[in-house]
Amino acid sequence: MATMKDVARLADVSLATVSAVLSGSTYVSPDLTERVRVAVKALGYAPNTVASSLKKGTTKLLGLVVPDITNPFFTEFVHSIQKRAHAQGYSLLLFDSDRDLEQERAYLRMLRAHLAVGTILCASAPEEAYDKVRSEIGIMPVVTVDHVVCPNEWDSVALDNVAAARLAVQHILEFGHRRVAIISGPQNLLPGRDRLRGFTQAIAAANLPVNPDYVRQGAFGEQDAHTAALELMSLPEPPSAIFVANNQMLIGTMRALAEKRFTCPTDVSVTAIDDFPWANAFSPALTTVRQPVDAMAEAALNMLLERIRGDERSPRHMVFPPELVVRQSCSSPAAVGKTESQRIASATARDSSGKKSRVKKTDIAGTEENIDLPTAARITLRPGTLGKTDG
Repeated sequence: MATMKDVARLADVSLATVSAVLSGSTYVSPDLTERVRVAVKALGYAPNTVASSLKKGTTKLLGLVVPDITNPFFTEFVHSIQKRAHAQGYSLLLFDSDRDLEQERAYLRMLRAHLAVGTILCASAPEEAYDKVRSEIGIMPVVTVDHVVCPNEWDSVALDNVAAARLAVQHILEFGHRRVAIISGPQNLLPGRDRLRGFTQAIAAANLPVNPDYVRQGAFGEQDAHTAALELMSLPEPPSAIFVANNQMLIGTMRALAEKRFTCPTDVSVTAIDDFPWANAFSPALTTVRQPVDAMAEAALNMLLERIRGDERSPRHMVFPPELVVRQSCSSPAAVGKTESQRIASATARDSSGKKSRVKKTDIAGTEENIDLPTAARITLRPGTLGKTDG
């Protein structure tokens, strides 16, 4: 990456002249100005405006990059960050990467070049992809949320995904289910791996085998989950319960069950990670594991502002505990071999009593072994608390 010194050397001028041309702060002769501009173009030099803004304290612009703004988790997260940033006197520049690493890289470079003093990144690619990204954006502070990347360089905020999956699956198992399936997220992302790990831990703790036919991937998207659920329910012995690894996949799963004429929860029980506003509007109302989105947003923004103000401690990682929101999508398993006509009759006669939701705070508190952060400081949060660092 070209530096100002490289520009000065190629243009055969002083660093002060290059700075004056780029900033427009003082008069520079047309000849010298042209030489600097030619050198900048030849080298592809981009001024490190972040370093300048940090030094001068002149900008109040923050970046936020999310993978899918239509996902209710990220919609709520953006709203909370925007509200809190505004209260602190900052403006927010929002980008939706559409789960595309190249778009993420372009947005981060743009933020670096346009005076953003820090960015909150909800990454969407495998961890190893971000070593190059980190080198491209230089000194701009970054806090990652949801998917932890560059843990030895960047702070992070995440859900205890292993505990969240265990909590959901244990709830299913309490009803007596033994044929439990998962529609997991992509295994090249930390949340996807951890949620599958929590599922397998809960199944093993119940002394049950993990049936490979019951493990499907949905890529955190509605359509992939719809396909996976159709495949599951077409098995000779379909599962009696399904754990779904996020909210968008839950929608695809419920659509597939309706198409296959399976009734929830009479024929198949369903739980998922990520609560969302419509979960209580489904029939039946859906049991979910809730992330403390507002608290996570508060923590991420506070960590970023601390970095902007000069905090040079080792990277910190806040891990938040989940909550189980119990509604009506789980019940005891139906009799094996129930016919489609019996399922339809059951659906007609189903008791749709309006039980109110109840929230169960997990007793599986976040633990260090649930995240793979080898050298960074870890901060494990318990319900109703905000983490504090030791330093």
